Amino acid sequence: MHIAGLILGILGGLAAGALGMTWLSDVSSVDPEVAALADLSGITTAGYLLILALVLGITGGVLALRRKGRWAAALMIPAAVAPAIVEPSALVFTFLLLIGGLLSLGAKPRAPAYASS
Repeated sequence: MHIAGLILGILGGLAAGALGMTWLSDVSSVDPEVAALADLSGITTAGYLLILALVLGITGGVLALRRKGRWAAALMIPAAVAPAIVEPSALVFTFLLLIGGLLSLGAKPRAPAYASS
């Protein structure tokens, strides 16, 4: 489970970051006249949240690999849901983070190493 959390965290983070950078570059290249007619604040906010999801997804994946499943899930699940609240179409790219976060909850912590005497 912890390896699946790592892979899904990294892939989901990269997909979310790529979408966020694409959306932000698209918004910055729009003519001011068109921007006045269209409300682009939701896409801009979601773009910044998606770039944050890149960092949180990779960090959550590393935590899942280190068998810190609850911490990994606490990073990946909100990183997947927050952009989708602002712009629901972002969930297409962040669903891997959601699945990775849920799988990380099933990762069992490593058994403590006992010192032999």
